[in-house]
Amino acid sequence: MVRWILGMLVFYAGYSAAEEHPACLDLPLDDPGYTSAELHLIAASCSSPLVADLYFNRALHIDLLNKYRDFEQALLQFGKADDDSYIEYYRMHIALVEAFSSRDLLNEKRDQTLSKLNRIYEQSHEIAELRFKGYDLVADRLELIYQL
Repeated sequence: MVRWILGMLVFYAGYSAAEEHPACLDLPLDDPGYTSAELHLIAASCSSPLVADLYFNRALHIDLLNKYRDFEQALLQFGKADDDSYIEYYRMHIALVEAFSSRDLLNEKRDQTLSKLNRIYEQSHEIAELRFKGYDLVADRLELIYQL
């Protein structure tokens, strides 16, 4: 009897852990204020790979912005400043892409929009990382290739 009860508890715990987060089914169009860790958990619970990738990319976006800001703060402690316009460009680019894509997430173009949004996130992450590391010429070439 104890084994049966323990088995049911394990089964129920596994089943409840496998449930999707409500954000996977109803994509919020405005910023719900999730942290990076929360976005990673939401991404892990989504059954749709496109939606999971979107939440993963949003989490990565927050992580990259935090990394850039921490780096900038560390530079300022040493009395130096860096041209951080690429950080603002990256942040604003993603915000505009999200804003213009939000309408298409509600209609029949949802999967196409999610694919395009994920591709833009990945390309923008790559370019921002290259600029952060000082590879501006490579980043410029990729911007031309990606046509961002």
